[in-house]
Amino acid sequence: MRLSFSVRPLVFGSALLLGFGQFARACECAPPPPPCQAIGASSLVFLGTVLAIDGEGIKTAKMRVDQSFKDPLPSEVELFDTGMCDGPHLTVGHQYLMYTNRMPDGAIPARGCTRSRAVEAASEDLQFLRSYLAGETMTKIYGRVRYRPDKPDEGGLGTAGRTPMKDVTVNVSGAGRSFQAKTDANGRYSVSGLPAGQYEIDAELPGYRTNGAIGELQLAPGGCAVADVLMNVDRRVHGTVRSDDGRPVAGALVEMVPTKPGSKRWQDPILLDVSDEDGSYTIDGIPPGDYYLGINIRSTPKKDYPYAPTYYPNTHDVKTATPILFSAGASAVSYDLTAPAKLRVIRVRGRILDSAGAPAKDGARILIKEPGLYGQIENQELPVNDEGRFEVELCEGERYSAFAFSSFRTNTYSEPIEFTAGDSELRFVLNKSAEEFRELSKKFQDKH
Repeated sequence: MRLSFSVRPLVFGSALLLGFGQFARACECAPPPPPCQAIGASSLVFLGTVLAIDGEGIKTAKMRVDQSFKDPLPSEVELFDTGMCDGPHLTVGHQYLMYTNRMPDGAIPARGCTRSRAVEAASEDLQFLRSYLAGETMTKIYGRVRYRPDKPDEGGLGTAGRTPMKDVTVNVSGAGRSFQAKTDANGRYSVSGLPAGQYEIDAELPGYRTNGAIGELQLAPGGCAVADVLMNVDRRVHGTVRSDDGRPVAGALVEMVPTKPGSKRWQDPILLDVSDEDGSYTIDGIPPGDYYLGINIRSTPKKDYPYAPTYYPNTHDVKTATPILFSAGASAVSYDLTAPAKLRVIRVRGRILDSAGAPAKDGARILIKEPGLYGQIENQELPVNDEGRFEVELCEGERYSAFAFSSFRTNTYSEPIEFTAGDSELRFVLNKSAEEFRELSKKFQDKH
């Protein structure tokens, strides 16, 4: 399986922060990349001393530029500090190593999930940056390949549930060239001397497959990128979805469910794929166990996937479905599926009223979900017009659940309902508090 990686900083535009400063809160950042990777993700890298700090909430910091390691900078720059995300707490008279990017409007943020830090914590960075300025650094990609077990505590694999994998072939391709490396006993690999550019990576070891795709990798001149890879035992199902007359069917939701599901739906592994334009699908990373395979056998039909549940080999009744067994070892099997005729998609209308019976306004919204308030049918909340009316496209005759709610200011809800698409117009009354809605939702879900 081919992987591609992307190294991009998380930086917030000054206009966005200034416009919504009252909602500013700390954000979560991943651990910072090493200096050789951070240099490629930041257009401005410099040592600076804080001369002055002004403002409340969103502050501005005037810094003297003591040394620039990338693009030339004036002797003094001004940064804005929102207090969001990771970043050093700037104090007057102190020196910092800053990794940042100039925004389209010219503003420079002091924060944004980067390696920016006080100079006392920057010895590793400064050592790399001195070599970088001298042209002594070598562009490279390196990382570690580890085993991902079916369960985190499986096989005495340590607290992280991971072990390094030896002799994995790591292929790096990009810039019109291909490179290859083998992992050592610690699962580590490195490919050096690469030209700058965009790269893709794949890892190969008989009986194993990479665990998920990670994104694109953009390698800067003289920089690096860390590309860690997880692999698991190669258990997968693949095949082709076709119509009754043998034509490939694109956009069919192919799913696997345990023959003995857990007591709670969220306890079961999520195993699915959507058939491509050739009708092909692949589901990998399958834990050992017995499964049913089919189309829409876990999810409720909707506009994007308008098919009635159909189990392998070709039945709507789970009692006549054929179970598929996966043992602990590697296994790759092929099963072709037949898609039923598409269900008719109809427009369902409804209305939301407030507790006094008037049309709900003030940002009223509706959520359409699967029966029992499970998986969401629409990707976002449906808007409601000034008369409290809304409409949504659903599969005729299928069962769904839904509830309405108001804006965060008034914070009221309707009672959740279950309905069949096409029976009648839906009606919701916003007369429940958040606490009442939670209790009603729990009872609603317990019925399923």
